[in-house]
Amino acid sequence: MIGFLLLLHLVLCAVLAAIGSRLGTRSLLVASLAPAASAVWAVSRLGADEPSAASWTWVAGLDLELAFRVGPLAALMTLLVSGIGALVFIYAYGYFSPGAAVGPFATSLLSFSTAMLGLVWADSVWALFIFWELTSITSFLLVGHRNTDPEVRAAARRALVITVGGGLALLAGLVLLVDAAGSARLSEMGPVTGAPAVAAGVLVVSAAATKSAQVPFHIWLPGAMAAPTPVSAYLHSATMVKAGVLLLAVTGPVLGGLQSWRVLGLVVGIASMLWGAIGALRHVDAKLILAWGTVSQLGLMVTLLAVGDAKATFAAVSILAAHAVFKAALFMVVGEIDVRVGTRIITELGGLSRAMPLAFVVAAVSAASMAGVPPLLGFAAKEAAIEAALGFEGGTFWLVGGAIIAGSVLTVAYTTRFLLGVFGPGPAVAVASPRPALVAPSVLLAASSLVGFVALDGVNRIVGPAAVALDPEASVYRLLRWPGLTTAFVVSVVVVGLGAVLGWGLTRRARPVPAALGARLVDVVVDGVVDGARRVTGRVQHGSLPVYVATMAATTLVVAAPFAWSFDADAIYAWDSPAQGALVVLVVAAAAVAAVLQTRLGAALGLGAVGMAVAGLFVVQGAPDLALTQLLVETVIVVGFVVGLGHLGRSFPPVGRQWRTVRIAVATAAAAAVAIALAGAASTPVGEAPVAALATEAQTVGGGNNVVNVILTDTRALDTLGEIVVIAVAAVGVLALAATSGRLRSAS
Repeated sequence: MIGFLLLLHLVLCAVLAAIGSRLGTRSLLVASLAPAASAVWAVSRLGADEPSAASWTWVAGLDLELAFRVGPLAALMTLLVSGIGALVFIYAYGYFSPGAAVGPFATSLLSFSTAMLGLVWADSVWALFIFWELTSITSFLLVGHRNTDPEVRAAARRALVITVGGGLALLAGLVLLVDAAGSARLSEMGPVTGAPAVAAGVLVVSAAATKSAQVPFHIWLPGAMAAPTPVSAYLHSATMVKAGVLLLAVTGPVLGGLQSWRVLGLVVGIASMLWGAIGALRHVDAKLILAWGTVSQLGLMVTLLAVGDAKATFAAVSILAAHAVFKAALFMVVGEIDVRVGTRIITELGGLSRAMPLAFVVAAVSAASMAGVPPLLGFAAKEAAIEAALGFEGGTFWLVGGAIIAGSVLTVAYTTRFLLGVFGPGPAVAVASPRPALVAPSVLLAASSLVGFVALDGVNRIVGPAAVALDPEASVYRLLRWPGLTTAFVVSVVVVGLGAVLGWGLTRRARPVPAALGARLVDVVVDGVVDGARRVTGRVQHGSLPVYVATMAATTLVVAAPFAWSFDADAIYAWDSPAQGALVVLVVAAAAVAAVLQTRLGAALGLGAVGMAVAGLFVVQGAPDLALTQLLVETVIVVGFVVGLGHLGRSFPPVGRQWRTVRIAVATAAAAAVAIALAGAASTPVGEAPVAALATEAQTVGGGNNVVNVILTDTRALDTLGEIVVIAVAAVGVLALAATSGRLRSAS
């Protein structure tokens, strides 16, 4: 089923890429079919005893495979990614005007959903990395949807640079992790230790921080609010930003025992939790308030996962699920307000509780869930987090527990400020008529927060196994509707009270819009790197072929020089047969003649003689196929030279003694480097050539009698394909240059 669903997503992506523009906004409804099918399947997998798995081997000898495994955590994430994804597609259908050209947008959004699904299902680290990078690329296309706006392009580039940079860190970390764990499958890895594991842990946490917008890599997330609201609702609730949290969750059982992994995770998580909440309190754009709140809530999840405690892990998984539901609904409400009112600046809004009563109810329910107010799913999840915080001991209690409680107070504060600013008292504003597709998804998500609390036993049967998959000791914990008059409940009441008072006080105080200093700094750094690269490229890649040749010859000689005094003179002999000696003399003589001749035609014929003599060496050595190839190549080259020389002068331009000396020195350096390298290789053989094995496997494995052909098409198939691609690209380049030259001559 895994393969079928991935294929369904890919087929629909191809269909939308081909005809999406003709379908208009209906392309969004077509795209919703794939995530809807995945969500239905995910529901059937919830509570399943055995994981569903699938794999496709790429290179068996190198342990390269695309392996997927859907256990309890992956099933939960699939339900969130695909279930909310299907609703987002429907919401987007109502968000865009009927005549909008959204075919490419629908294709990009479905491609992102496919990439996120592959990331959630990945069991092999290579599949994880591939889909991790695909989410970065597709999210870049989504954030940059309105690419005519310079600010949108800058935001998209900022997101791409940070997330792709994190991808490079992830690749390095996964390579070290595979080496330390001895397996490329996450389900087969056990706890690791040692220096490589420590380095892997630091790199993995860094990569997770870039994708989940954690300090100091959080800068890209507020800028990504330039994307259409359906993108914000999807990427920043259930998918993109949850990728880093998911990475920490699945690698926690392997790296969680490392002190460096825990400390770095706590530092990043606590800083993000507090700074994100402060950012949400400083902004007046409703989408930016929610975006900065996402940074804070993701920091809470990272902090709980980094603690490594079973109760904290259970709370993290619970908040992950609750957050996806209420945050998607809140983004949808803000998008509806933006479409129907024309602004989302809270200082310009107010009184919408009467003008948009349904949106107000949805926002109030979802915001209350975010603040942890009963009877909503967010309350039960936040209660689990506070219960876990109060269970910490020693310095962990004061540092981590205090940060969680402080972050919870700030969460209630910016939630209160958001609700009062958008729906509180204010001047009446004109409101357009509602669109059913724009309203229904948010209503369904808000109802899910309420139904989730009512049917908490069912939620426990989903969240519990997912947490147990990360930490078996989490099996004893449950979300509770009524925890009783416990210390955690009293703390929750105090948190809500303090946060509400703080949020109300900040709502009454006008604040200037904060400057995006971090975003500007990132843009300056990126611009500086690009400008520096352009300058370095201009100096190094200057187009002078002689300088390139001299640089390569000198570098090769420097590399080969250490072996000049270590080769064995006994390993060097004159020839295998006298014919080789004669042909070598012919090669040297022809090369010398080609070098001293002053006519272009003579030099071309001299080079041809060199090639023909080399072909003779292949024949003497017993490689007639190579000899035939060499003859064909040399014939084409000589003919090409002769044809081309008709457009040039008969003789070379005069060359001074200094330039001739440089040429001789370059040629001598190249010859010396090659001679030293060959002598060194002959002096230190590393083993016998596997001629017999290749000859046998050519028939038994490759199914051919010609050993060389089997090597080219089977053993070295990818290498040969790469060479063919290079030749094809070069040919296309030559044709393009020829066509350009022809147009230039015609114009002149």
